[in-house]
Amino acid sequence: MGCGRCDTARWAATGQNLHRGVILRPVIIAIVVLLAAALAVAVVSEALARRTRQRNARLAADLARSRAAAEADERLRTAAFDHLPVAALRVDGSGTIREINALARDKFPHVAPGQGILASFGEHRFAEEVAQAIATGEPRSFELRLFSAERRTFRVSVEPIDAAAGYGVFVFMTDFTDAVAYQELRSQFSANVSHELRTPLTGLAGLIEALGDPEIDRVTHARFVDRASSEIQRLVALITDVLFLSELEATQEVGPSGRSDLRVAIANAVEALRDVAAEHDVSITVDADDAAWSPLTERMATIVVQNLVENSVKYGGPGSQTHVRASVTDDGDWVQLSCRDTGPCIAERHLPHIFERFYRADASRSKRLGGTGLGLSIVKHIAERSGGTAEARSREGFGTTVVVRMPVALRTAPVADTPARNDAPVRTTR
Repeated sequence: MGCGRCDTARWAATGQNLHRGVILRPVIIAIVVLLAAALAVAVVSEALARRTRQRNARLAADLARSRAAAEADERLRTAAFDHLPVAALRVDGSGTIREINALARDKFPHVAPGQGILASFGEHRFAEEVAQAIATGEPRSFELRLFSAERRTFRVSVEPIDAAAGYGVFVFMTDFTDAVAYQELRSQFSANVSHELRTPLTGLAGLIEALGDPEIDRVTHARFVDRASSEIQRLVALITDVLFLSELEATQEVGPSGRSDLRVAIANAVEALRDVAAEHDVSITVDADDAAWSPLTERMATIVVQNLVENSVKYGGPGSQTHVRASVTDDGDWVQLSCRDTGPCIAERHLPHIFERFYRADASRSKRLGGTGLGLSIVKHIAERSGGTAEARSREGFGTTVVVRMPVALRTAPVADTPARNDAPVRTTR
């Protein structure tokens, strides 16, 4: 009996356990499924997070590269803008200056970013042209005189950056004052040459017409022939000097190309002008004992000396003296050629102009003596072409002194002869 009850109890416990197992199995399965799902979600989430992190890292790297490239492009643009060979501004859509390049800062130190065009330059037309370019998106080009240390002429170009986006404009200013001045000088020179040629040609025409008169007497005929010969010589001298001066200007950038002792040039010039000096009753003295090596060819040096001496002889007047001196400065760097006369002085108002082409302090006397008005201009061009200077001083009772100063020639300087010259003495005038 006892064992039967034990078995019954045992079976009862087993049944209860089986019943509990039946009840817990779904729960366990559900838990396992949930755990598996959670694990799967965690794995997927980690994969997605890792992909997101990788994508974000790539985006961040791309953004950094783009930013670096943009910064490099901006630095390059800024550097290129700053080093443009013309003065340049960047103006925004409101007409305010945002950027100024180096040349513009140098030419217009009073202009600063944040200012308007009108406030910066004080030119209404400038401001209006920029405003028109911003409003229409069309480029503008015009000439303007602006203050840059002095009034200078600029060719201004206004170029819209992006008209649709309204980014403003670039303003480019090219200084062509020197080109305008050179053009004016050429026009003036052409007018002067035409006038200088017209005068002797008109005289020649009248003389030739008079010589055609069959009733003209021999004395008058001979006098007219002499005058015609003088006019022809003047024309030849003028044309020769004009051509020579043009060659000097064309080779102005060549620089010195020779080496010569000014003592030789002085000796040649004095010998060539001996008869002219005797004709004008002028005595010539020379002070050139030591070598004075100039950076000029022998021909060019002779032209300079001959111009100065002939000028002094002709305009010093009867009984005057001409003193020619060649020397080297104490520091040994410069050679000086001076020509001094004891004749009438040049009025102070004329001194700043005597080296100008066709300028004459006494026009009637110059023409009477056969001067072309180009001699001293030629002297100055040759001096400046060799890196030197030419200047004149004049005082009442002391006459006039012209001094040419040039660098001492190197011992090994080459000897060349440019530009060439085919004539003999050069006629000059004050």
